[in-house]
Amino acid sequence: MPDVMGTYRIVAFQAVENAEYSRLFHNGHTGVLTELGLTNLNSAEPSWMSDPNVFVLIAIDQDEEVVAGLRIHRYNSPDGTLPIIESIKDQDSSIIPIIQRCLPGGTAEACGLWSAKKVFGKGLTPLLCIAAIPVMADIGLTNFFCFAAPYTERMIKTNGLIEVSEIGDNGRLPYPTPEFISIVLKNPDIFTMEYADEFNRERVFQLMKEPIATFFEDSPRGSIEVQYDLRLKKGHEIPVL
Repeated sequence: MPDVMGTYRIVAFQAVENAEYSRLFHNGHTGVLTELGLTNLNSAEPSWMSDPNVFVLIAIDQDEEVVAGLRIHRYNSPDGTLPIIESIKDQDSSIIPIIQRCLPGGTAEACGLWSAKKVFGKGLTPLLCIAAIPVMADIGLTNFFCFAAPYTERMIKTNGLIEVSEIGDNGRLPYPTPEFISIVLKNPDIFTMEYADEFNRERVFQLMKEPIATFFEDSPRGSIEVQYDLRLKKGHEIPVL
């Protein structure tokens, strides 16, 4: 067994099924945004917490602290919306029909990715991005979108996402400020992962077959033990593996 720089659990759940962990996700994400200087934040409970089309992944450390997370917003109606639509529709309304065309195959947005300062360099955000894809398969999706910041673009593309060239300037447009350019990305087929790196593709397919699994994952700060539980139907408590 390699020297381990920490043990973490990555677990998935429907937002409405676990209000406490949804709240801890929100608090952690808000804290990170505040540290980045985004202080004009609404302290009220966000609407996604009561939305049955939202699914959450969190990373939990050995102290039972939620230290990272990611959300999946399922798009299941032409009349529905997604955070990405609300963010850029005023700049480029073509985002709406582009996402609507993906509806028959089952689509969603991966968003809200964050990690606490105490786990920087542990590689948890890339692993959350990988783990989200088997959850999407479990809820009947075949493709998904992401609105990425420049500093996460390269990492996110390792999961098979490509630019949505019809939006803005080859997928790029200013958001959330005129000086900050973000990019619209899409994974066109999560069951082939055609554009993904080999490691990501293999790990996704492994977790599709075995949603409960433990791996020693490499990170910039050394190997970490990651216990995955990507089952959505496990009641209101998230068990220790």
